[in-house]
Amino acid sequence: MRLGARVIKTGIAIMLAIYSAIFFDITAASIAGISAISAMKSSVNQSYKTLIEQLQANIIGAFLAIIAVITLGNNPVIIGFTCIIVIIITLKLKLENTIATALVTVVVIMETSTINENFAVFTFDRFMAVMVGVFAASFVNIFLMPPNYEKKLSRGMISITEQTNKLMMMALHKTVSHSGLKEDIYQLKEIMRNVTKIYRLYKEDRIIFIGRKKKEHEKSRKIVLFRQMLQTADCAFDTLKAFNRLEYEINVSPKEFQELMKNELTCLMQYHEHALMKLIGKVNLEQSAPLHKEENILKDKLMKAFFDHHDLNDQETQKTWLHLFQIVSAILEYSENVEHLNTLVDSHQTYHKEYQLQVEQQETM
Repeated sequence: MRLGARVIKTGIAIMLAIYSAIFFDITAASIAGISAISAMKSSVNQSYKTLIEQLQANIIGAFLAIIAVITLGNNPVIIGFTCIIVIIITLKLKLENTIATALVTVVVIMETSTINENFAVFTFDRFMAVMVGVFAASFVNIFLMPPNYEKKLSRGMISITEQTNKLMMMALHKTVSHSGLKEDIYQLKEIMRNVTKIYRLYKEDRIIFIGRKKKEHEKSRKIVLFRQMLQTADCAFDTLKAFNRLEYEINVSPKEFQELMKNELTCLMQYHEHALMKLIGKVNLEQSAPLHKEENILKDKLMKAFFDHHDLNDQETQKTWLHLFQIVSAILEYSENVEHLNTLVDSHQTYHKEYQLQVEQQETM
């Protein structure tokens, strides 16, 4: 496990929660720290939603805990029964993400509560300790150290494209075994799953600072770009999987068809990487025309070669060509997505230069 932003934010939130509890003369400062741990979320939007939901769930937990202590007492059986009721209610209200903190509220109120003149003060103190932790975690995540998913997403997209291209080139030149490529594809799939998760977090993250309308307009355009980048990366990955799965069928196909497919995929990968480099300002817009023209020529030649060698009367090769149609289809879909991505990048760079994409730099050793 590496020392990331969330680890640092959790530590700061705990510290802030405990100091805040001491400042407001709350006796159970440790409870505030525990509450801050469970309230720390991955995005600003989740923190905002958690703040509202935690308030609702803690009020429910505190109310039921008070009723239980007044009517039934506070022995362990009653505490457990009250926790079950709180879980049922929070699930019914679709507040399942707040169950842990709500149960902490119930336990800390009920564990030592006795009906006397200090009962109300004690209950309020415990409830406020929990809420201080929730507010501290939300404050750190929303205002102090908001996550920057744009940089992570940009770096992740570029990394996926580079790794996919590397594996594809190794497969095209047959410098990797079938089993070795399959293992690398599995590892790349895990990376793509993480990048997709980051994209979802970035998409749902809300903007709450000054200039919200302008930033939302900017973000909506970037979401379109990131969505197409992710879809294009998925198509490249699907093509790589098809190439690995249909290795035998490709090897027994005519050499001319194999060479055309190799050239088409090489050009497509260059075109794809070129579009990403344009997006971060590494190449000029005018340099994409030759690649685009060459890619279309190769695509037409590949389709012509496929149909020329596809003999419906030859039963022996019919099954092989039906399998090869899968990879041709994957290449065509990849090509269409790369072309669409390039169009979006050109539009973004031409008409929206003020909306620069943020890219997280690789860490140097």
